[in-house]
Amino acid sequence: MTAFLLVLSLIGFLVGGMPIGIAISLVAAGTMWVTVGPDLLPIFIQRFYSGTTTFTLLAIPFFIIAGNIMNLGGMTTRIFDLAQVFVGRVRGGLAHVNVISSTLFSGMSGSAVADAAGLGLIEVKAMKDAGYSAKYAAAITAVSSTIGPIIPPSIPFLIYASLANVSVGALFIAGLMPGLLMAGGLMIAIALAAKRKGLPKFERHLGLRESVRIIANALPALAMPVLVLGGLLLGLATATETAVLAAAYAFLIGTLFYRELSLRQIPQILWVSCKQTVQVMFIMAAAAPFGWVLVQQRIPNEIISGIVGLSVDPWVIILLINATVLVLGMFIEGAAVLVISVPILLPIAAMIGIDPVHLGVILVLNIMIGLVTPPVGLVLFTVAAVANVKVKDILDEAWPYILALMVVLIVISFSPGLVNWLPSKMGFN
Repeated sequence: MTAFLLVLSLIGFLVGGMPIGIAISLVAAGTMWVTVGPDLLPIFIQRFYSGTTTFTLLAIPFFIIAGNIMNLGGMTTRIFDLAQVFVGRVRGGLAHVNVISSTLFSGMSGSAVADAAGLGLIEVKAMKDAGYSAKYAAAITAVSSTIGPIIPPSIPFLIYASLANVSVGALFIAGLMPGLLMAGGLMIAIALAAKRKGLPKFERHLGLRESVRIIANALPALAMPVLVLGGLLLGLATATETAVLAAAYAFLIGTLFYRELSLRQIPQILWVSCKQTVQVMFIMAAAAPFGWVLVQQRIPNEIISGIVGLSVDPWVIILLINATVLVLGMFIEGAAVLVISVPILLPIAAMIGIDPVHLGVILVLNIMIGLVTPPVGLVLFTVAAVANVKVKDILDEAWPYILALMVVLIVISFSPGLVNWLPSKMGFN
């Protein structure tokens, strides 16, 4: 009964338009007050503070800063031009370029919204100029942006690592194969639609000299993923330290090499990054007392008993986990979905033998699909604003590619080897 009232209260606050961090905080504090009394409220304050003191979370503001600097420092343009060199001339080439650009950019920003807002502006304009409809360009931009938090670095993986107490490095490496499968699935869907939809070709021929120049200009931007992953894999830096290095590197490349970033832009970048960081960190602060309340009221145990009552088959439980998180992702911001679901789903995953790293990839991939589905769909609304297109028009074009992402989700869910093989080879247990 407590679980039902808690969930009902939370949904009521969210439907009423209350910010997720405040809603979670009120539900946690209210549950403490009603079930035990005001004597427990000091624990709420202690847990609220401790929710932001995890060392891993320090990486989040620096990856956000790095992504914002890259959007203004010229890196996104070079990445798009590089992808165009390799696949620009096939039918639907710029749609493929869109996906490849997002895959490359995902190794730098760690944020789907950063991809959609920064690189998306370039992608949509280029596709419209080449003869693609605005709604198709927006649709491909939206779905390709979901690759960002799967291929490292990844802000959602950092949040999950903090909540589930698992290795950030293992999660980052585990995301590589699923991210590439997402890119491959989207490109197959584009290729199947290219002739039927009469997608245009990129007619301009890039000579050898120009191609070499474009590749050379993109190399400093491509060094970012090497910096991030290399530091982690070689044990030279923690996730937080690599995030600091990424932000510093993006600043140096944008100011000294590409020379598109001026010192006058830095205060605005820091202010925007600060607001984005506060939004995430407030949710993380509220997550700590909320998680404590869940455990104290034995709500995960009730949910586990309910799920086991439906079925004990692992494949059925995996499908139920996917369906639950996917629906949550359609209505609630991604960080909040992790906050709500991780304390409940971790014990269920352990019960049926799902590795916590594998579970993290499954949850984040579900959340990414939720970002391109209404009614909340943050990436969907971001791209609609960038492309000046109605959300309904984007969905009309995007549904085959959302289905492609869901196929990848099913493959990843039932093929743990695709997720865990690379981390195990890299020495992560």
